[in-house]
Amino acid sequence: MKTGQRASIWVTSVLLAALVALYGLWIVTETPSYWETFLFVTLLMLMLAAAIIRLVPFVLTYFATGKEPHLERDGERTYRRCGLRELTRVVLWILILRVVQLLLTYLIHFWLFGYTETFFRVQRIWLDFYHVEMCFPAYPLLSNLFWFVTFNFNHARFLSAYFCTAVAGAMLYYWTLLDFDRSVARRAVLIFFLLPASFLLLGTLPDALFLLFSMICLMFARKRQFVLANLFAMLSVMTHVFGALLFVPCIIEFAQTLREDMQTHREEGSGYLWRRISAAVSFLLIPLGFVLVMLYSDRMFGSPTALFEAAQSRYGYHASLPFSSVAALCDRFLEALRTTSGNELLYELGNTIPNLLYLLLGAAMLILAPGRIRTSYIAYMLITFFAVLCAGVLLEAPRLLSLCTPFLLTLVLSVRKRAVRYPLFFVSFALLLLYLTAVVGGYTIYGV
Repeated sequence: MKTGQRASIWVTSVLLAALVALYGLWIVTETPSYWETFLFVTLLMLMLAAAIIRLVPFVLTYFATGKEPHLERDGERTYRRCGLRELTRVVLWILILRVVQLLLTYLIHFWLFGYTETFFRVQRIWLDFYHVEMCFPAYPLLSNLFWFVTFNFNHARFLSAYFCTAVAGAMLYYWTLLDFDRSVARRAVLIFFLLPASFLLLGTLPDALFLLFSMICLMFARKRQFVLANLFAMLSVMTHVFGALLFVPCIIEFAQTLREDMQTHREEGSGYLWRRISAAVSFLLIPLGFVLVMLYSDRMFGSPTALFEAAQSRYGYHASLPFSSVAALCDRFLEALRTTSGNELLYELGNTIPNLLYLLLGAAMLILAPGRIRTSYIAYMLITFFAVLCAGVLLEAPRLLSLCTPFLLTLVLSVRKRAVRYPLFFVSFALLLLYLTAVVGGYTIYGV
């Protein structure tokens, strides 16, 4: 048996043993209330096990050789540069799509309630999504810059979400082009805005700003400009706590850069040492983001941890076993089926079914990702998925998994055939309309 195969077997065995131990600990300490819950959690555990079995050989090969041959440009891929004019077209198309969403909002409101308010009055629904006093500082500070246009802070946050979403979509397009062709990049943008949770980007939430910062971070990390990548990772941390997870793809790409430099003797070049030291030191910007959040919290609310405590009290976040939150959500879903009816049942279904479906889809993407996207992106997917599972509650799972764009990229690369792709487009758009209707009708979903 070769050394690489032996190492793969050992690493896989250790990871599977850890996963089974967590699964067993959950069963012993938090026995599920329903047998359906046990079956769903078991299915999710088996999917994660399959993802580990698929992932380990790719990761070990990557660290052993430093190459990802499946990403070599050939065939239909092109080296033609993506210029400002092309990105501007992407931004304009996304802005138009967002205007179409405003029109759909009014039409759905008219269908549900008849003519009760004007077009612009109906759009106020997008201004009431978030308690801005509870969010991390980057969102209120940067979105308030639009006050100089609107002279209204609520409207300023709406414009911020509107334009940040468009620029973030353009960055998604450009980021995809770094490894794939234009057809993949166009489908990535299209599928992203057809995902059921994507319509929330128009609301006064920090999601659009976080997506923008995280996409720019991943783009600079891929281009091996680590000081800029870590700067935008810091801004992501100052927008949402999950921004800290961007450390993982950045450090993997940095390690790979050092490896390539040693193989090609670039370290002998002039100024090399200074460039690499500055890149390494720039990783301190990510924890600095948390320091700035705590300083802001102390300045505004009198306690460095006030923002974290507010999120914990509002959403119930707490550290938990990976399968505990899934089991709690399944039990909630099954309890609603057995005990409630009417609007209460619809509310519970709307807050549980998409979360469960997104978890299954995310686990499926973890299985399919090896051999399709970069190893650093898969690591980002994996740590994001487990962070969502260990947050104690899954109310925001669809939003958070949607904002981790490597999941999206894997989905795009997995549905290249038209016979699969077009039904996916149709189902996604139908679900988007369904949940947009729910929000216009007064239901709260996806944790907002």
